[in-house]
Amino acid sequence: MMELLPKDLYVDFVGKRNVFAGISTILVIVSILLFVFVGPNWSIDFTGGTEVQMRFEDSTEIGEVREALGTIGISEESVQLVGPPTDNRYLVRLQGASSANQAEVDAVRAALVAGFGGEWIEEFKVDEEVGTRASVTYKGDPVALPRITAALASLPGVTVQPSQEENEFYARLPGVAEEIRATLAKELAGHEFELERTDSVGPKVGGNLRVAGLTSMVVTMLLITIYVGVRFDFAFAPGAILCVFHDAVLTCGFFVLTQQEFGLSMISAILTLIGYSINDTIVIYDRIRENMEKYRKQDLHKLINDSINQTLSRSIITNGATSLALIPFLIWGGPVLRTFATAMIIGIVVGSYSTIYVASPLMIIIKENQDTLLRLIGISKKPPSGPASGSTAASAAPAPNSP
Repeated sequence: MMELLPKDLYVDFVGKRNVFAGISTILVIVSILLFVFVGPNWSIDFTGGTEVQMRFEDSTEIGEVREALGTIGISEESVQLVGPPTDNRYLVRLQGASSANQAEVDAVRAALVAGFGGEWIEEFKVDEEVGTRASVTYKGDPVALPRITAALASLPGVTVQPSQEENEFYARLPGVAEEIRATLAKELAGHEFELERTDSVGPKVGGNLRVAGLTSMVVTMLLITIYVGVRFDFAFAPGAILCVFHDAVLTCGFFVLTQQEFGLSMISAILTLIGYSINDTIVIYDRIRENMEKYRKQDLHKLINDSINQTLSRSIITNGATSLALIPFLIWGGPVLRTFATAMIIGIVVGSYSTIYVASPLMIIIKENQDTLLRLIGISKKPPSGPASGSTAASAAPAPNSP
């Protein structure tokens, strides 16, 4: 194995375990308090709302865009710069905002009535949980989609989509995106631009995604608990579990503290981080277990220190290579990949620290108090053969012959 560090380098990690245990405890408590009382900056994936990304062809200041959109009640905080200023790319985030307006809905209904008659529409229902669209069920023979599209051609931004049900189609409405486009075209006349992306999520779907994302993190930790419990004995499992919890909580705490967007990409990063962190921990655990089998009489403190120092080069090389691979995503990856890369880099640093200063030293506490802990959870070892069994054996032995 490649050795990055000098062979004579030896660090007493275990000797400083109490100091770092205190630091970790404080950081975990602070992270939990931040999550509860400050709260994450939830993205529209979890709150519902609309995101519209646009790019101007010429130089346009963010102040101009904010002033223009302020005329329709969009706050300055909702308009953000995306990428370097020279790209002239901006993002409008409207959390919890409905992407439909009644005027658009009425216009679609009126156009369909004008094209096919008032009795043609059987049901007209607007569904904002999957983006803003109207589900239309009609009577009579099936009508080709091009005819319906032609009937709605006078409405800018309205598109027609097929449905799996007979005599049904979807009319997707432009919603807030069209209002933003029209406002910018009016207020910033002479500035050419295009809408690059429009995303809409309903509040109910956003709430379900938030619950599903947090649930997936909890379930992942439980599955890892089972895995570690099967692969290692009682002394190893608590450290690995605590290590995973420590890494996830501190990473979330960093995002709450910096108020970076907390969305699906963040959940993906934490799930990836959990798997990465447990892998790093198990590498050191394997070395500790190997050394335990080789040096049964060696002091546990020294054995764990030796194991950490023996795998230190491997940990630095692996974690460093992974971090280098994430740097391009951090710089050029855009908002979604940048969130993922940031969470992973923070998690790798925290995970390396917790494997050395949380998971491994915790084994000493478990080993030293193993009998007490086993009794607390209702498991007791069988008592070894004591003097009673020895005396029984002695009494059963034949008496020596008398002289």
